[in-house]
Amino acid sequence: MEELIENILKLVQIPSVSGRGEEIERVVALVKNDLAPKGAIIREFRFAGADPVLLLANCRGDDFDILTVGHLDVVPAKDELFAPRIENGRIYARGALDMKSPVAVNLAALAYAMNKPVRFGVLLTTDEETTSNGIKALVKNENITPRIVLDTDAGDLFTLCDKAKHPVSVRIAAAGESAHSSRPWEGVNAVRHLADCLSELAADFGDYEKGGRQPENIWQDTMVVTAFNSPTTYNVVPAEAEARVNFRLTEKISLPALEAKLDTACKRHGCTYEILLQSRGVYMDASMPEIAAYRKIAEETVGRPLKISQMCGGTDARMFADRSVIVMHSVNGENAHGDGEYVEIESVKKLLEIEKKFIDACIAGI
Repeated sequence: MEELIENILKLVQIPSVSGRGEEIERVVALVKNDLAPKGAIIREFRFAGADPVLLLANCRGDDFDILTVGHLDVVPAKDELFAPRIENGRIYARGALDMKSPVAVNLAALAYAMNKPVRFGVLLTTDEETTSNGIKALVKNENITPRIVLDTDAGDLFTLCDKAKHPVSVRIAAAGESAHSSRPWEGVNAVRHLADCLSELAADFGDYEKGGRQPENIWQDTMVVTAFNSPTTYNVVPAEAEARVNFRLTEKISLPALEAKLDTACKRHGCTYEILLQSRGVYMDASMPEIAAYRKIAEETVGRPLKISQMCGGTDARMFADRSVIVMHSVNGENAHGDGEYVEIESVKKLLEIEKKFIDACIAGI
């Protein structure tokens, strides 16, 4: 069996569920002690409130020509999903697609780059499926500066993504006055005021739902109310209400612009808001020289044009969007996070071939 496939099988056999400390340590040790190319420089970062981050490279320092970004943690699964099987050219296992196969590809690309005149690194986080605190702390505390980031956690072999949305999570609260529900004129209904506030905000975003309105394309600003609570009994005018709202923003709405919308709606309806979590979007352009060069290599390797697409979610690579050109391209498979998760072995081999050719292209000069 090829070393690349053997390494994938080693990785997926470890149930490195995000937050499961002992198994996270096992997969980190596997990479450091077994899968890392001989001579690779290994740096391990441990920050308060975050799981470990590994940086393997063929050079010292913080600046890179190419940095691949991936993660070693997975979402929970039944025990049998950590016993990989190979059928019909596919590897079935938790993490086979998301994203231990691409991790193995990146490590093999590092082995190829050893002793070559290119500064190449492999960054691996271990909490991407939950908090992404590792990458956030790394970017805050270290000056890792890649020219090009290869994000192998987005797209597939025939699809290159050039954009990913900016996620923002917000808590919106309303305060009212309680009264018996038989005498509503004596109270102030916090639920109604909160609902009115949410309705005003929603007017600026598409009201999309399965079986209902569908977007013309996925590159739309969206708003989803993910929780709505009022801790009162059935016969009381509610004096408190709270909602959690998730926004996914394209480049058309900046964070300050969203805050202005929140300010206006909350002030009008007597609500307050707090931004609980926000990251950043990835807004590249497929015509950028580095992305165009990668795309040309990929299309020549797979023998067909790549589709250019956008991503509604986000990956850890977004943390480099302010300093790097990000290329989002990966392997083929299905059912990430599902019971039937698999990766197509041939696509894994093709991705490695593409990465090797791209390394050579960077050496030649892009």
